[in-house]
Amino acid sequence: MKSKTLALITAALITAAALVLTAGLSLLNTSAIDESTAVSAADNATPGTELADGAPAEEVVPEEIVPEEVVPEEVIPEIPEFVPEEAPEIPEEAPVYPDFEYTVGDPRDVYVGGGEHVDKGVVIDVYSHKTGKLVGQLAFTSEEITRYISSLMREEFKPENELWIEKDISCVALPEGDYRIEVYAGTWFSYTYGESGIFELTQCTLTFSGGEKLTGYIDYLIADLIANIEAGNVEAPDPEMAVSKLEYGGLEGYWEGYYNEVCNMYIPGAGRWCERFPYIEE
Repeated sequence: MKSKTLALITAALITAAALVLTAGLSLLNTSAIDESTAVSAADNATPGTELADGAPAEEVVPEEIVPEEVVPEEVIPEIPEFVPEEAPEIPEEAPVYPDFEYTVGDPRDVYVGGGEHVDKGVVIDVYSHKTGKLVGQLAFTSEEITRYISSLMREEFKPENELWIEKDISCVALPEGDYRIEVYAGTWFSYTYGESGIFELTQCTLTFSGGEKLTGYIDYLIADLIANIEAGNVEAPDPEMAVSKLEYGGLEGYWEGYYNEVCNMYIPGAGRWCERFPYIEE
């Protein structure tokens, strides 16, 4: 009897222990599920709302993504080829000529004929290249102008600059232009008005290169005369007053030959070697 009672008590204790263990496992599982649900709800909750337990949801700040710095490849600029600029042309300044006092007069006061003349004056005869006629004349007395023209001739005349040497070839005439200027000032020469760089020794009719200052100075002296001729304000002079007739008679200003002290050379004059008026219009 005692033995049976002991067996019943033992069985009852085992059963009770099993019930207690089962209940404990059940509570533990329930707690785990609730916690998992709470975490999930907290993760998915909209900031500012309350969770099921009344606690406010925490605001989730997304992690700032800093873009990786991209270092561009080094670019070597293309260096253009250096082309030196052409230096601008600087125009030459016009020469400044001296102004001398003079008295306008009659060409006969300077050239008296028969080869006699006074080295105190200058006569400038202006011919039309198109007609060959004397269209203007300027005669004045001035020792200073006479000496200055002679000094320019000495400075610029070079015998080696003769443009025509052989008689059996065509002569190099003065450039074409409106006016042929014949200058008598102790030194005798001719040129085309406005065309520097070539002049003719009137006696021998040979042309030479150079003489820019020489011809430029005469252009300066007769600029007003030329303007008045072109404006029709000048009456053509008596052709017999041209120095080529007044001084040298029938030779028309071209001697048979003489030694020119200014040019330091003998100047022949066997007729005309270059035409006096190669541009006459028929």
